Amino acid sequence: MGWVAQALVEPQSLHQFINAGFSGADFNDLLPPTLKTAVFGLIIGLIACFQGMRTRGGAAGVGRAATSSVVLSSLFVILADVVLVKIIILFFP
Repeated sequence: MGWVAQALVEPQSLHQFINAGFSGADFNDLLPPTLKTAVFGLIIGLIACFQGMRTRGGAAGVGRAATSSVVLSSLFVILADVVLVKIIILFFP
């Protein structure tokens, strides 16, 4: 979509647009967000599996487990984000 807007203003090939976008990118620009995404996925997966394995009480229990899984995952992701930002600032100034 950005390329279409750019092409309407100033004709530019898609190849040039992509090269200009990634010209200033470095490996250190890609590693921290990828690390955070992996940690967040791990947290959500572990909490969801744990809550699912201890579900009791039929369909009502599944609903309660899903709700508690979302709440706990949200809290742990926020906490992990704070910790990861501090770590990323320390290692990737």
